[in-house]
Amino acid sequence: MADTETPETTSPASYRYWIDETVRFADLDPVGHVNNAAISTYFESARVALFHDSGNSPVSGPRSVVIARLTIDFRAELHYPDRIRIGLRVTRFGRSSLTLAGAVFRGDTCIATSEAICVIIDVAERRSVEIPADVRTRLTELAG
Repeated sequence: MADTETPETTSPASYRYWIDETVRFADLDPVGHVNNAAISTYFESARVALFHDSGNSPVSGPRSVVIARLTIDFRAELHYPDRIRIGLRVTRFGRSSLTLAGAVFRGDTCIATSEAICVIIDVAERRSVEIPADVRTRLTELAG
């Protein structure tokens, strides 16, 4: 069973790392609920914040993060101007990659879950590199 299908993924208690967001009017689709691309962006915002907080800023350092695989399961509608929380947890470390489970919540209602395989790359060389020990430790502290 994939991590995005386990019952734990829909419980806020499963996540240690959190960011808050507010649904923007621009996030809506013609039907009036949040577009799937906007939900993907909420997950991206959480990943960027997590990597930044771990000391591996994906926008201003020698290393960045690329997504090798991303799955999202949409579970409930979201509307403007809902306030939401996005939770993340590390489910696996590899040499140069890690897997993150995530969920978007409105209160205790799970709106969407995700699983992302993230690869750490050297920006100058454009290739994967081993996750530095200090970054691995900080990621574990924040979202392990």
